[in-house]
Formats: sequence, C-alpha cells, structure tokens
Amino acid sequence: MIRSLSLALSLVAVPAAAAVPVEIAQTGHATVPVEGAFGEAQFVFDTGAEGSAVYADFSDKAGLKIAGSEKLQGQTGADDLPLVELGSISLDGVRKDALKAVRLEPRADGVKLAGIVGLDVFGDRTVDFDLPNKRIVLLAPSTLPRDLRSKPIEAKPTTGNLLTVPVTIGTVKATAVIDTGARKTRINWALGRELGLDPAKLNKGDTIHGATNVTVETGTTRVADIQLGDRRLAEAPVLVADLPVFAAFGVDDRAAIILGLDWLDRTRMVIDFPGRRVWFEDTNP
Repeated sequence: MIRSLSLALSLVAVPAAAAVPVEIAQTGHATVPVEGAFGEAQFVFDTGAEGSAVYADFSDKAGLKIAGSEKLQGQTGADDLPLVELGSISLDGVRKDALKAVRLEPRADGVKLAGIVGLDVFGDRTVDFDLPNKRIVLLAPSTLPRDLRSKPIEAKPTTGNLLTVPVTIGTVKATAVIDTGARKTRINWALGRELGLDPAKLNKGDTIHGATNVTVETGTTRVADIQLGDRRLAEAPVLVADLPVFAAFGVDDRAAIILGLDWLDRTRMVIDFPGRRVWFEDTNP
C-alpha cells in the first residue's frame, strides 16, 4: 500500500543496537510495537507504504480526529479516504510528530490490526529487518550494522519513493519493489511471460483485497534460482497478477515483482533508505 510519500551518503559501521521484536499477526503480517497517545499497539511494518495508516475500529477507539482526505493507492486500486490526526508516535526510539494517517476501512477478513507504519516514520533511517530472528533495528542515517558480510545492491526509487532492487530468476532480470507489508510475493504477467508461465496451468492463488478492499484474483506457482544480490534462493512461491499497484509504482512496463515476506523468511534485509542501498543475507551461512 502506498500513499504517494536522495542522497548518496557514506556509511559508517556501528555496534549492534537494541532490537525491537517483530510479531507475526494472525493475518501473517509482520507487526511492531508503536507508541503514541493511544498507548502501545502493534502496527504492520510496511516498507511498501509511503505513509502510515490506521484501521477504522482502532481509530474510533483511540478517538482520532478526521483531518481531511487523501487518495490512497493500494495493491488493487485507488480511492479517496479520510485522514486522521495520529499525532506523535515512536518506534525503536525514533519519534515523529504531528503525523496524519489514512483511515482504512475494517479489514475484509475481520482480523483486528491497529494500522500500518510506513516511510513517514522510518524512511530517513537504515532499517535492519531480520524476519527469521523476528527483530528490527532502526539505525541513524548513514550508519550500518557491523556484522554485514555481503555487498550492497544499489536501489532505485519508484514513483512513490519506495525502493526497488534488481532481481534475477534463472536468466530473467526483473525489478523488485521492497514491500514488507505484502505477506506473499507477487509478479506481473510481463515477468510471467518471460518465465514461460502458462495462465491455464497455474493453480488458483489468493484473492487480494488490498487496502481499499477491491479484490483481484491471482494465480500461483513456484519459481527457481532467485538471486537477490549475494543471496540465492533455490526456489520460492509467487502470486501472478497484473495488479494496479504495478502501474502506480511505475514498473508495469517491465518484468516486475512486489517482494514480500515469504521471500524473506530465511533472509536478513538491511535497507539504507537515504543512501539507497540494500543488503540481503542468509541467516544461516
């Protein structure tokens, strides 16, 4: 989900910082503890969201006031939605003041989540996202963990200032949007055709609702020999569909991927947002 939100900096290694625990919600999303006037609540940690958002039931319970509206581009479509005054929130010691958040309708699956924390909170940081060990660390700009072993990948921004990295599947090259708010990785049919996929032979995949609750049906399969920088995945699952979000990100004219959590279950990902560099490392070298 995006709300339509650089500088090349020298990188300085720093000692390991205290980590924030990641919880896996009933929905399969990776959530983190966010503090605000509402107390502490679990928000989806979403590198694919330009701005933060809250679900209507949480917003009503917290007494958040309406503060205008904004067009929201979700995975499956766009819609004008209300904004609320979220105020000051903190994550891993990083505090942002006077934030506004999109007010989302309750989830179609009925699961109660507080909301989504996006780039308006951590997009000026280095993010150490270690899903296998269920931890994240937000480091100061231009700093890195000392224990990185791999080489960085140069990232490029999307239309909404999310980050993309090159990915190779077999001999096919693609552009991947990094989206920790996506539970499952999606590819478009431009990539599907280059991989030789046949729509008639795909199994039925998930029905994707997206933040706007518009539905898109997908196919599903597995792809092999994936290269993420120095990190290689022997195989991994994908959902296949020409989602509207590919056009919103400006990558619908090429082989493209929405890189979700299922490709990161054994991978530590470090993102230097200001420097536009990304590291993918095997957690069991």
